[in-house]
Amino acid sequence: MNELVGALQWSIDQLARVVERRTLERNGGAARQRLPWGYNATNDPAAYRYWVRDELERRRAGAVNNRLPSDGPLISVLVPVYRPELWYFRSCMASVRAQTYRNWELCLCDDASGDTELADLLAELDADPRIKVAANERNRGISHTTNEALAMATGEFVALLDHDDSLDPEALAEVAAAAARHPDVDVLYTDEDKIDADDRPFEPHLKPDWAPDLLLSYPYMGHMVVVRRSILEDIGGFRPEFDGSQDFDVMLRATEKARRVVHVPRVLYHWRAVAGSSAGNVGAKPWAHDASRRVVEDVVARRGIDGTVDTGPFPGAYHVRRRIRGRPRVTLIIPFRDQAALTARCLASLDADPGYDNYELVLVDNDSIEPETMALRDRLSTPAIRLLEYPGTFNWSVVNNLAAAAGGGELLLFMNNDVEALRPGWLHALVELAQRPDIGAVGARLLFPNGVVQHAGVALGVNGIAGHLFEGMPGEEASYFGWDRVVRPYSAVTGACMMTRRDVFESVGGFDEELTVAFNDVDYCMRAVDAGYAVLYTPHAEMTHHESVSRGMSGLLHDSRYFLRKWGRSRIAEDPYYNRNLGLFATWCPLRWFDEPERWEKEIDELMGAAR
Repeated sequence: MNELVGALQWSIDQLARVVERRTLERNGGAARQRLPWGYNATNDPAAYRYWVRDELERRRAGAVNNRLPSDGPLISVLVPVYRPELWYFRSCMASVRAQTYRNWELCLCDDASGDTELADLLAELDADPRIKVAANERNRGISHTTNEALAMATGEFVALLDHDDSLDPEALAEVAAAAARHPDVDVLYTDEDKIDADDRPFEPHLKPDWAPDLLLSYPYMGHMVVVRRSILEDIGGFRPEFDGSQDFDVMLRATEKARRVVHVPRVLYHWRAVAGSSAGNVGAKPWAHDASRRVVEDVVARRGIDGTVDTGPFPGAYHVRRRIRGRPRVTLIIPFRDQAALTARCLASLDADPGYDNYELVLVDNDSIEPETMALRDRLSTPAIRLLEYPGTFNWSVVNNLAAAAGGGELLLFMNNDVEALRPGWLHALVELAQRPDIGAVGARLLFPNGVVQHAGVALGVNGIAGHLFEGMPGEEASYFGWDRVVRPYSAVTGACMMTRRDVFESVGGFDEELTVAFNDVDYCMRAVDAGYAVLYTPHAEMTHHESVSRGMSGLLHDSRYFLRKWGRSRIAEDPYYNRNLGLFATWCPLRWFDEPERWEKEIDELMGAAR
């Protein structure tokens, strides 16, 4: 009887779990109505907790390849200590001792806490041969204290851990595995989440791979950061003048010296959100934000960037605005066919306040026939505007390649005639980034006429081949970690408003003319990335986009299949500037459920005609 009852209870539990999961996968069911468009990975804690439990069970069951090393290079874990809650500190210490990886040492330095219970606990910890303990005679601040811990370290790598946070049991093993795969790695970082007073996880930060421009916007690398000890010592360790943002300073200086920076896309660090901490309240330590601004100002001066540091969209974020070098000529290319009023509004908005005035217009007419368009053409017949004819079937790539060859600018700006400038200084915002020799293309923030986001960067694999992140999000809404509000790299940006340098355009061969209406911009950006350039998105060039008002999407199926054959699904499935734990079937960065890759593969099969 007991076995029967147990089996029945197991069945009920399993059914409840299935129902719970399906509800959470649908973004909270009726609760979704509280949000205007969708839950991302941070704002549905119940879904995240289920996701964590599901991932843990799959790892235990062997559904996830989890062959991690137990030995390898010595990793020194540095913990500066100052009057922690002893319960949280014990939990922190226990998380290090519970590591599946054996070759670690723990370096603790107490900053004159003056707490006898803490002193007793530190003495107890000091009895462990893997743990080294030091103490300041007087309070010296977090940078000095961390440097004291660093002075005790002998490991090849150094990991940073706050005294009330905790590590996943496999955190150091994952770091060692990544170091084995990349012997030249000098800096590593992992994904993270937050935990409340009861150890309940929430708000996962699922990060992109190495993104230096995003790091210049805010310290996205966060926790856990691991640095080769020789690099950390070479840069002089932590600088007390940046106390409060000392880790951010180290991230920037260490990555400047690093041969390789590696991201481990797994939540391995748990940031404790307690009263008074910045994990629980970003405004809890305003002095830390002052320090982080000085960190960015310091890096701008150190790197010789000719620009200013402006306040960013949220506390702790900043915009580095660059001055334009010289007066590079911009060739602004706009294809059109009829829709005279749309084209006229577009041109009028571009002239309103672009913030930069050295540009020429190249317009390409593709078989316009309406009288209104003929009248507009007459008005546009000026020496400042070059008007080209392209008769016959529309091919976006051919038209833009033709116009690029006809223009004389050092910079090429490809635009649709259905966009209108919204923000003053939009052209300056594109030029200031596109002029950089390391940049291959720059894209703008585009909004639909009703104010919702149309484009804020392109992620490969989302909604099929590639999707515009945050498409459909109300423009004033907070996106996933502010990605739509800061300058950051993506795998691609839309050609509806995209700037590139002529030398880059010619070196990669322009647009692939086999792609007639779709994915030509994505293909161009991917080839630029393969050539060693970065593709950036900027929110400072903001436009209204009446998407596809003047042009249909005939040829989409052909372009989709050609693009897939050219690049292969494996390249598209894992976008380094997205995250393998973020969803494939929505634009708002939800969690990726374990069956999504299989569902995605089936959709691609159907698109290619392999499944009927």
